[in-house]
Order: sequence, then structure tokens, then C-alpha cells
Amino acid sequence: MTVDPTNDDDVDSETDGNGVSRRQVLAAQSMLVAGSAVGLGSGLVSATSGDAVENTVTVDTDARSADAVPDTLFGRLNEHYGDATIYPGVYSLHVMNPTFWRTPDEWFDANEVDTFYEVERHDTLPYPWEPVGETGVSLEHRTDGERVAGGSASHGAVGYERIAVDDGSTGGIKQRIVLPDYRTLGYDLGFSVRGDVDAVAASITTLEGDVLASTEVDVTGEWTRHEPTLELEEKSGDEYVGGAVADVETPYGQYAVEFTAEGEGHFDIDFIELAADDAVNGKFNPLTIELLEDQNGTWLKWPGGNVTSQYNWRDGIGPLEERTPRFNHAWQGMQPNFFGTAEYLELCEVADLVPEITIGWHDNAPEWGQERQILPEDAADWVEYVNGSTDTELGALRAEHGFTDAWNVEHWGVGNEVWGDWQFGHTSDASEYATGSDERIGFDEYAAAMREVDDSITIIASGWDPAEAEHNDNPWNETLLDELSPDQLDGLNIHRYQWGLDSAEDVEAWKDEHDADDWDYSEVIVMAATQLGEQLGELGALADEHGYGDDFYVNLSEVGIFPTVADGAPYPGPETMPGASYVAGVLNACIRETDTVKWAAQTWVPIKSWVPMKTVDHPPDPNPLRPDGSVTGLYSAVFELDAEWHAVDVATSGASRDLPDTGPRVGPMDDVSYVDAAAMQNRRGKELAVFLTNRNLRASSEVTVELGDRYADASVEIVQLKPATAERPLPHELPSSWDEPTNHAVEHAVEDVAGDGTVTLEVGPASIVRLFVDNDRGRADIVGDNGVWHGLDGEENIPIEDNSTTGRKNGHDEKKKDSEGGSSGT
Repeated sequence: MTVDPTNDDDVDSETDGNGVSRRQVLAAQSMLVAGSAVGLGSGLVSATSGDAVENTVTVDTDARSADAVPDTLFGRLNEHYGDATIYPGVYSLHVMNPTFWRTPDEWFDANEVDTFYEVERHDTLPYPWEPVGETGVSLEHRTDGERVAGGSASHGAVGYERIAVDDGSTGGIKQRIVLPDYRTLGYDLGFSVRGDVDAVAASITTLEGDVLASTEVDVTGEWTRHEPTLELEEKSGDEYVGGAVADVETPYGQYAVEFTAEGEGHFDIDFIELAADDAVNGKFNPLTIELLEDQNGTWLKWPGGNVTSQYNWRDGIGPLEERTPRFNHAWQGMQPNFFGTAEYLELCEVADLVPEITIGWHDNAPEWGQERQILPEDAADWVEYVNGSTDTELGALRAEHGFTDAWNVEHWGVGNEVWGDWQFGHTSDASEYATGSDERIGFDEYAAAMREVDDSITIIASGWDPAEAEHNDNPWNETLLDELSPDQLDGLNIHRYQWGLDSAEDVEAWKDEHDADDWDYSEVIVMAATQLGEQLGELGALADEHGYGDDFYVNLSEVGIFPTVADGAPYPGPETMPGASYVAGVLNACIRETDTVKWAAQTWVPIKSWVPMKTVDHPPDPNPLRPDGSVTGLYSAVFELDAEWHAVDVATSGASRDLPDTGPRVGPMDDVSYVDAAAMQNRRGKELAVFLTNRNLRASSEVTVELGDRYADASVEIVQLKPATAERPLPHELPSSWDEPTNHAVEHAVEDVAGDGTVTLEVGPASIVRLFVDNDRGRADIVGDNGVWHGLDGEENIPIEDNSTTGRKNGHDEKKKDSEGGSSGT
């Protein structure tokens, strides 16, 4: 932390070894036994379950960061996981495989492709379409060159379906789906049809085939596009069960969409679209947009993630019906590419997000994947398509696609986790990635080609988590900094996934070695965020040593906690309050290291990664009331104020524990405070925001926050996000409802800072607190909301408890009047 002399009052994937994976753990969550006997692990303070410990947080506003804390710490990763993450998680498409692509047998395993229902692969129909009718009905998958949609896939057969019916028969195709009937009963359908039958009925039905909404269109011998809206009369009343942990019913209703004809003859059908009629701009899931806005998301990384290394941008441009579908080799599933460059950038505009595009480093594709190869000229072409004027070839192509104005995307990356052997085009040789080899083209050539098109862009490289790089004895980041130069490299893209140990057996051995229990293990995993901050700070210092200067930055562009745990043990994932405490620790680390860490993003958009589907080995998806999302909102709400924030030094002391060596990303560390904290002061030296979290999973901590004389007798707004359960040890409960926050709650109060400049509060296990102090207006400011999504909104649903002293000079009577009459705001 540098001292600002102007400071004054005027101023990877889930484990693939022998361990218990995230999904296996969650499936076994019902085995969790809360409140069991507590073993004392290495370095644990002497406290039984429920006994309070003590910690002190000391804020030093005289030591302040030179650089402002950026709001770009609140980004999200938007990646094409399986089939359903983007469709309909982000893009309102409620059917899979809309252009009838029959994928190669060797690529396809129906058990690996996430669909809403168990579907056998049909002999004729592309997955997951199913036949309607049996007697007198025949099906044919035609690829005769007259198809309407699907581009020209080099693998498998893109075509259309021909359904023939005999006199008196009814036949067609269907797909079982789920629809957001809790939001809307209207659905916009699109399909292309031709044939010699009189009419085709397009219907939404029950799973048993009872027609709920239907329209009939006339059929001619020429392809004709039809775009009716189907309106349900009421919700199905039959909700889709989204997970095995609690068998939670999601708000999604169960349905099928089907296309049928009767009589004699045939019809051909292709290019199916089905969107909710409340989709934003007719494209985007309104709940996702709402969550991004509620949590004050600031930027969005796309297209991945692992998908980056196999994503060819040309597949996702131009008219939808001309786009080439691709198999998702990274995560399984079939991508229709309806969500491409233009749609991503439109989403960023709609949700007020800064875009960051990551280009794959994949110049050595195998023969089957030649269309996925990404060369420097491909990277340059993408930049030109996005940023070039209409005088350029690809800027003119963009205009032909309906976008005359350039998007002017500033932030780009080259390569994703290229050091990992799960990545297409990976290498373990940092020098080969940086500057190339006899076999490979280096980052330097990609960056040069991209800057040749637009020299105003920022380009970052794929760095390696410093802890894991050190564990693997690979000086990856140092090599990149050494072999590249500041005019080539603007920063490093770092990912931190907290996996813990490799297997359940390793966890059991770790517990035996350290006389520990499952809660010790969770504490160590959650507290490792402290190490992350120090490691990223060291990376910034390393860049300084290599002459990269003040413009170099770290983008912590993927953050997640998915540790392997022992059989039947509690799981501290992002759905739980321990997982939320970890996210708070990461955000604290980013604030403390604000001179180096400029961007950060949680993995996945706020709606969970997978929508409800057939799999039964993980909790209900998606569930927007995850506590890690509430943490993001709690922090980011402060950045909605009209202020420039600077990090100030924070020291923590008191109850602590040691962190033993716990896998490749948790090194040994002594005497780590249970309470972790960060603080920011506005540029003019008035408002102060302090964030803290208690990582002790057995006991509350009585925390004394020393704010200093400057804030003595001021009022402070305190928002505490805490577990909904009082059980100890903390049972790591998962969300069990879509409609209410079942595993976390909020307390919202206004208190007085004591005359000695301190605030004392009790912080429960895995709880997160935001303190907001205003030393200017004479009363506590209430941030526009408490950052927590619906059901926990402090302005509307959670009463703000005013414990300030009446008649004091800081104007609490006025504040009380404001809180009774509505938001006081800032």
C-alpha cells in the first residue's frame, strides 16, 4: 500500500482424479450432520462450538492507495457450459438443436449432454427431438442442399426434418422443454415449413400430449417462415424438479413443443425459435438482466473459459439461419451459435456492462478440428469486425449484418488457461506461449496482428495462478513478463479456483495428520483467500521489477470455490455461506491490492451455471438467491455512489488459526486472523466503507473496528449478511427455494461510532459485514440498497434499525425521519 501524500480532509474444472467431485459431494449433502462434536485443528483457538472469539480491525486512513479502487472488480464470466447455460440462461431460446444438426456418433453420448429430460437418441431425428405418432408416420432427416438453416457444418449432418403421414394419420415431432411460466404465459414461436399437406399445427402441450396452446399455419410447396405467439391460459401447475439434494421445485413449468399434421402427404420443417414474450429486446432472459443490474455487475467476459480455445467467431455472425452449429467439446452440448458477437455486445449494452473478449490461442488444431483453428489473422479479423470502420473489409461485413457503428471494444485477451492439459492447444512451456517455437505461434504475433488493426486496444495474456504455478515448479508468469514487453502485454489474466485436496482419501489423511475435522478443512479452504491477495501483490511487484510500470494490471477473471471434501462432509461451495465468506475474502484481497488488481469476475452470470435439467447429482439450478451473489451486491452497491474510492490500510488481529499445506493452492501459513477486512475512503477523505468477514465456522467473533478519531461520534450504517441457521458448527446449508433466501439473511442498522472512534459488533460464523460511515453530512448515509437481491432488500423488506442516540450533533432525528418516510439515499 502506498501512502497518498494528498490525503487530508479536503480530499478446472471439477476434480477429475479419485476425489469426490463437487457434484458428488452435493448429491451426498443430505448426509451432513450439523452440530457434531468439534475437534480442534492445528492452530485453532480454544473455543467450543458457539463460544465467541475476539478480533480487532484497525483502519489507517493515512495510508491510502495511489490508484482508485475500480468498479471492474464486479464482473462475471459468461461461458457456454453444456447446452442450457446460454440457452435460455442468457439468451431466450427454449428449444435445443433448433437447426436439426445430427452430430457424429463418436462425439455424442446422450448421457453427457444436459437436457431437461431423459431422451433416447433416435435413429432418424437429431437429438433431442422425438417423434409424434407411430402408425402411418415416417420420418426422414434430409440433407439435400435445400435446407434453410444451419450453415455448413463439416462434421455430422445439418438439414431439416421431413414428416410423412398416411391418410387419416397424425404425425410430427416434439421436444420436451421447460418454460418460465412463473414470469409469462406468452411464447413467441418461429419455424419454417413447406410441404403438400394442408396445414401444420404448432402447439405447446403437456408432457402427456394434451394441447394447451396451438395455432395452425397453411403449408405450400415453398419454404415459408411463420412467427406466431402461443398463449397459455395458466401455469402448468407441474413444476420441474431441479435437483436431488432437496428435490426443490423450480418455477419452471414442464411442457413440450410439437409440430404435427394429419391427413396424407408430408411437411418439411426447420429453423425453430421459441422465446418468452417478455424477453428483453426479444432475445435476453429478463431475470438474468435484472440480477446483473441488482448486483451492479460492471463487465462480462466471453466466450469463455475453456470454450475460448475452440470458438471461431465467424460461426456466430450474420443471420441466425446461416450460422453454423458446433459441438461443445469442452463442456458437451450442441451450440446453435444464435448467441454470437452481436448478441453478446447487445447484452453488454442492455445490462450496462463493459465487454471483454477472449480469443483462443489454438494454432495447432487436430484434423477433425481444423475449423476451430485460431491464427493471428483470425484474431485480427475479429478485432476488425468489431472495431473497424465500414471502410475496412470486415467493418463493411459488420454493416452488412446490420451494425454500421463500430462497437469499439477496448479489452481483449489471448488464450485461456493455456498451461492446462484440458485446454485445446495447451502448452506447459511459457516461452512457447509467449514468443512461439518451431511448432507454435506465440502471443507476441497475435498481439501484433491485433494492434495492427487497432492500436488503442488493451491485450492481456493467460497467466497462471501463482500458487499453482509454484506448486508445479513452473515460473510461468515470470517467463511471460521476461520474454514479452510492455508494448506487447498490458496485463495477465489469472484464475483462482479453490479446489482443496485431490481426493476424499487425501482429505481424510489431512484430517488425521493435523488432528482436524471437516470444519477445520472448510475454514482453511475459505481462509486461503488471504494468501491470494498476497500472491497477486507479489505478481504486481514482479511486473514492476520487469519494467511494466503503472499501466500493468492483473485481471482475476475467474473466481470460484468448489473443493473436494470427505465423504458426507459439509461442502463450502458458492451456494453456501462459507462459500460466500470466501468470495468476500477475495474481494477484500482485490481492494487491498488495488494498485495491481484492476478487474475481477466470479465464474458464471448471477443466474446459476446450469438451468434445471435431467441430472440429479447437484442442487437445484438455477437459483438466483445464492449468497455469493448477495456478497457481490453488498460490495458493489457502494460503487453506485458518486465517489472515487481509494483503499486504505487495514490490520487485523485477535483470534486466528494456522493454515497447513492443503493442496496446490493453499500453502502453509501461520496465525491467520479469522476476521478478514478491507476498507476504502472516498477521494476527498470523508465517507469510509469497511468490509469484513468472519471465517470461523464454529463461533461468532466480537469484532472491534478501530476507525480512528476522524470518525468518532459519527453515524455508521451496518449491513450484515449472515447464515439463516443458528446451528454450530455451521452446517453449510444449500439454498432450498427459488422464492426466498433460505440459507442467508440480512440485518440492517444504524449505530453510533463511539467517542474513541471504534465500533464493536458481533459477527457470526461465515458472516459478511459492510460498514458505511459518513463524516460529512452529520448523519449516516444509507447506500441505495443493501446489495442483496429480492426478499432481502434493506430499503423495502428489511427494517433499518436505528440505534443512534437522539439529540446528538450528527442529525439522527433527520435520519430517522428519512427512514420512516423512505430512502434517505446519498
